[in-house]
This record gives sequence, C-alpha cells and structure tokens, in this order.
Amino acid sequence: MFITAALIVSARLVQIGNLDAQALADKVAAADPVSVLDWPELRILAVVPHPDGHQQVLLHVGWPAHARRAATLLVALDSDDHRSLSVLSQWRIRQASVSPVRREGAGLELRRRRSLERVHAVLIAQDATHISFG
Repeated sequence: MFITAALIVSARLVQIGNLDAQALADKVAAADPVSVLDWPELRILAVVPHPDGHQQVLLHVGWPAHARRAATLLVALDSDDHRSLSVLSQWRIRQASVSPVRREGAGLELRRRRSLERVHAVLIAQDATHISFG
C-alpha cells in the first residue's frame, strides 16, 4: 500500500514538474513578450471584483523577474464559478507564482506553479505598463 501511494505521489509531482517546464519553455521562446499572457511568471498584486457582483474582476499583476513591469487585466470568470475569486485572492495573499496560459479565443488559464490548481477566465482587456523610477 505504501509503494502504491509513493508511486501516485511521484506521478503527480512529475506531472506538475512537466507542466511547469513546458510553460517556461513556451514563454522563454518569446524574447520580448508583448502581452502579459506571454510572461513566464506573474504575481497577483491586487484582486478587485466588480462591485455589483458581476463575474468581472480586475487583476493587477507584476512580473517578479522584472520589477518595473506590471499590468492590469480585466477578466470575466464563469458565472457558475464561485471558487475562482477566492482562489485568486488566496494566491495574492500567498504571493504565489502563477503561470498564465492562452486558451482558444480570448480564453485564459492561470495555473499556480508547483500545483494543479487553476483558474479559467476570459480576458476582456489588458494594460501593460513599464514603471519608471527615475
């Protein structure tokens, strides 16, 4: 029984490692990413839900490797999904490393690195900025 459990845990860790490695390889191929979705890693700095309870959420994110890069994303969560907003807030509090992935159309997947935890959304708009400190 212990051997079976160890094999299951090992398989899960290999799967997560492969996802992280593939995401990083895909992102490194773009020399100067134009979109936030091309960043290899992001950190969620703020989560602002729509005040009327709509499933639209503003996400302020940063690229940890480039402290002067930040962006604001307007995303729409699935109307039946009541878990994603909480997950995004937890990632912000924990300063989790998140990997953005483009999906079909305007689809977006945010996956917490070293985990299979994911949030699916539709990207409505993004505003990437370079912050100047003088």
